[in-house]
Amino acid sequence: MTHYHSNNSFRSEFSDTEVLHKVSEITSPQRQVWDCETQDDRLRSAIPHIVWKVNAKGWATYLGHGWEEYTGVPAAAALGFGYLARVHPEDRPRLLARSSSLAQPPQGRASLTHTPQTQSPSYEIKFRLLARCGTYRWNLARGAPANPESHDILEWVGTYTDMDAIEQTQAGTKAEPEFLGPQACSQANFRAENLCENKTLTQVGQDLQAIDRFTNLLSQRAGNLSELLQAIADATLEAIAGAEFCLVALPDCDCSGLKLTAVGGSQSFEKGKTPQVQNNLLLKAFATGESQLWYSDCDSGLPAAAIAAAIESGESGRLGVLAIGTGKECAAIEGSVQLLAVMGKQAAIAINNARAIEKLKKQEQLLELQNELLIRQQEELENQGRRIQQQKLQLLEAAKLKSQFLGTMSHELLTPMNAIIGFSQLLLRQHKQLLTEPQTKMVSRILNNGKNLLTLINDILELSKIESCRTELEIEEFNLAHLVMDAAREFGTQATAKNVAMSVSVCLQERLIVNDKWRLRQILVNLISNAIKFTHQGCISIEVRELNGDRLSITVRDTGIGICETDMPKIFDKFRQADQTAARAYPGTGLGLAICTSLVQMMDGTIAAESQLKQGSTFTIEIPRKIHAQL
Repeated sequence: MTHYHSNNSFRSEFSDTEVLHKVSEITSPQRQVWDCETQDDRLRSAIPHIVWKVNAKGWATYLGHGWEEYTGVPAAAALGFGYLARVHPEDRPRLLARSSSLAQPPQGRASLTHTPQTQSPSYEIKFRLLARCGTYRWNLARGAPANPESHDILEWVGTYTDMDAIEQTQAGTKAEPEFLGPQACSQANFRAENLCENKTLTQVGQDLQAIDRFTNLLSQRAGNLSELLQAIADATLEAIAGAEFCLVALPDCDCSGLKLTAVGGSQSFEKGKTPQVQNNLLLKAFATGESQLWYSDCDSGLPAAAIAAAIESGESGRLGVLAIGTGKECAAIEGSVQLLAVMGKQAAIAINNARAIEKLKKQEQLLELQNELLIRQQEELENQGRRIQQQKLQLLEAAKLKSQFLGTMSHELLTPMNAIIGFSQLLLRQHKQLLTEPQTKMVSRILNNGKNLLTLINDILELSKIESCRTELEIEEFNLAHLVMDAAREFGTQATAKNVAMSVSVCLQERLIVNDKWRLRQILVNLISNAIKFTHQGCISIEVRELNGDRLSITVRDTGIGICETDMPKIFDKFRQADQTAARAYPGTGLGLAICTSLVQMMDGTIAAESQLKQGSTFTIEIPRKIHAQL
């Protein structure tokens, strides 16, 4: 005997002594009726005909799948007393009276019957039910207590069976009694019983209760797929009394075959071994979706009978196979084919839900990790923000202290420097009487160096005022052309000494502007002095033009040494020069352009530079014709 363990896939073998049957070929006594139905219809119907449950007052609590197929009305819409809308108006009182008045049987008519086995009342009644086609058809309602062990009838379970064809053939005969007892059944009732596939109302109720228990057990394990699969196997064994074992098989990862994922009833077998059924039984049930019933007619070590049903639903599709088997009598399970098919559908829904839940849990875990990562990143960003803010405050405080220090030191240096320059100028005026020629040269050097230091001190003092927001513009109206010409004349001697030509071009229709005359002259002086400093040959041109929008441009262009492209972004920074070495050829503090930039911005203007190395530089400022006084 070959045993399959839970990690093995089924192989395809088929013994000559084993016979495979379709359920529809061996379990349907009215085959001519079922031939007109599709296989999907048979799988969709848990129990034949319309199964229902009502309480003692006739309130419907359950309607099977057959209700919607027969009437066209969803079962959910027909619950309560909604089903009475499809019952013929003349038959509604009789149908409703059967469930609501049986607490005390009516006198004078034998409407209730007591079966010898259970001593519980049951009833049968014919009524007309509106079918999907729009016509009323005769149906046989059969009901029995859902709780036969109780003295009080709390709920009824039963079926509706279409018998309109039988009624049509018996037209003209004497009408049957309104209520039929089991001992007074006519031939029509006998034929109707044949259409019920030999299922008693008690068996129908038991099947419904089994399905309810099965569904409840699966719902308790909906969150874990492995536990759910084992619960499916165990619950199937519990629901189908004649089954000795149950197998749940799902496709392999590569879809090459089926793989056992859960086994129920394995305690009945040797330890470490798995119950076995004929392999083709499971493969065919999975491939076709049809329930399969299999018998073994020899002692081959296989069970005496087995049933396989597809685990599938309309939403999830076909997921696997659910199989049961017994090693005893075949009759123990052969009546459970349809019940197993229903359990297969319920199992498919549960498996699909479990997989969805597992997917959601993984997504939730991923979201939690992402949230934790985002929280950590947010905390880190907040810490960095606090550190940056703290550093910013420290830098602002340091800049404030630096400006204060520079202002203080500039004032402290300005007083003695003015004295040095003044005494030097006084000595030079009287050099013929007091100084020799070498002494005159030395005093001249002192005077020139003093003036250079004075310019440096003034730049530092100006920068400290700008940074501390103590600089204010003095607005007045003046002639811009005269201002530009005066600034150019100031450097005429230096330009002539270096043999550099200087030109001024002013093209203005209106030469009067409103600005700070002294600050604008300071900007021009800085730009012209830089042009003369870095130009050794060629020319320097100063151009003034009108722009659109009541704005003016002043351009200072030279043919000097130019600026390297890599240094261009830094030329307007404070204390920045192209040559930062101590032995640089051109002296200066690197504050001139920084001061010009700050002053131009105070005038609501812009400053820009263009330069090519060894070809010269062009500086352009744009300012409004009229600026407003600062508040």
